[in-house]
Amino acid sequence: MRLKQDCSADTGISTLILFIAIVLMAALVVVPLMNTSGRFTQKAVHTGEETKEHVSTGISIISVGGQTTDNSTADHGIARLNIIIEPIVGSEIGDLGTLIISVRAAGNPPAILRYNQTSDSYEDGFFNVSRWLRVNRGTEADRTADPYIEYGDLVELGINTTASATDFSPNVDVVIEFMLETGFNTRIEFRTPLMYPVSDEYLELY
Repeated sequence: MRLKQDCSADTGISTLILFIAIVLMAALVVVPLMNTSGRFTQKAVHTGEETKEHVSTGISIISVGGQTTDNSTADHGIARLNIIIEPIVGSEIGDLGTLIISVRAAGNPPAILRYNQTSDSYEDGFFNVSRWLRVNRGTEADRTADPYIEYGDLVELGINTTASATDFSPNVDVVIEFMLETGFNTRIEFRTPLMYPVSDEYLELY
């Protein structure tokens, strides 16, 4: 079998123009695709980091205590709540300044409490840090000015409920929810004791 000797490729300026046009069209398509892919990758990484932080950040409620009022009347209740918390294992830094505490007692609408460095008035919607029981890094003074918690810290939150003591009368349901700006919410429920002592006394509620 012999090859034909009179065969030649299609060449010329028109073929060259067509080839260049194809290359340019391919570049116009590929570059936006690469940019879009890069943006999607960045967003996916950022979303993954946010998700990881959200699911791994939270607080654990160690105990809830209450100081009873000093009277023997029917409106006997809790004059102060002390809540001890700590971050869960592997938790990211939690900002107490953005923490919201929702307290629903005796079937009343929930009271929404926010951090206040100098006030712990339940009636005004505030809580504060009554004691830094354990500070992992830095000092108590540092945390007072910048109220954050991290794994290894142990903190007691204080809430003065004197003006609303009857909300925490004996034998009522109490629901407390802790809502972090970044992280998952923590919810606890308990029922106050059937009877309180006549004189003011500290009780473990949860």
